[in-house]
Amino acid sequence: MDVHNKNQFLNQLISKLETEFILIDHGLCPDWSRETHRRRRDTFYLILSGQGRITINGTTIYPKKGNMVLLPKNSMVSLYSENETCYDKYWCEFLMHFDGISLFDKISFPYMITPSNPERALELFKTLDCLHLKTDIASAFLIKAALLELLSMFLENGNDTTTVKDDPLADHLKEYIKANLSGDLSVGALAAEAGFNEKYFIDVFKKSFGSTPAQYVKRVRLEAAKHELLYSDNKILYIPNKIGYSTLQKLSRDFKNYTGFSPSEFRRRFK
Repeated sequence: MDVHNKNQFLNQLISKLETEFILIDHGLCPDWSRETHRRRRDTFYLILSGQGRITINGTTIYPKKGNMVLLPKNSMVSLYSENETCYDKYWCEFLMHFDGISLFDKISFPYMITPSNPERALELFKTLDCLHLKTDIASAFLIKAALLELLSMFLENGNDTTTVKDDPLADHLKEYIKANLSGDLSVGALAAEAGFNEKYFIDVFKKSFGSTPAQYVKRVRLEAAKHELLYSDNKILYIPNKIGYSTLQKLSRDFKNYTGFSPSEFRRRFK
């Protein structure tokens, strides 16, 4: 991927990025040693003291005081220490994704850094700790800003190990689906286009897109319906066939579940 395309991809990615804060805590961690397991959430560590070992997707690191660690969702992780409470640390769990796809499935980040401004890193974790039980809008904005700033530290201090992950199959399928909305976009048809059997294709698709093929196709078709309603003068009666729906009734039902409005209400309110 050349520099121009990479920058364009990153800009598009960041514009769609959704951030969900889950929890933060700090202190000594009991039961540290764990066999290999799959992480269900994205996690930041800030190591305050202690020593141990973490293996992430086959890469082993030995964090020490002042290091920050990133454990991405879906990564395979094992933890080991000779004593039960090997680390005094902050840990923060969150999710970052776009269109249902984890940010870390699209961009490779380093698993461990030494922040160039450790005082600022500690301040951000303390900010999250102070704000996490508050429910006002200002606190929600500050929490999101703190998470994004912590993430940016991995970009700034990653020693050029941050890379965009190319996914030619996903790129091809996105274009194919967009160009064939009115045609057959069943799992069988898409699996044939990709050259896989259906079971394997579904697993590959979910890893790249964060949803099943049927869910993704429905979302693309409904977004196309929104575009038609907002930016064309086509009669609503003609829209279903154009985007692959067999009847207006089916489109209207799915559209209302997706947007909260019927197609006619949506056009009337927002066009």
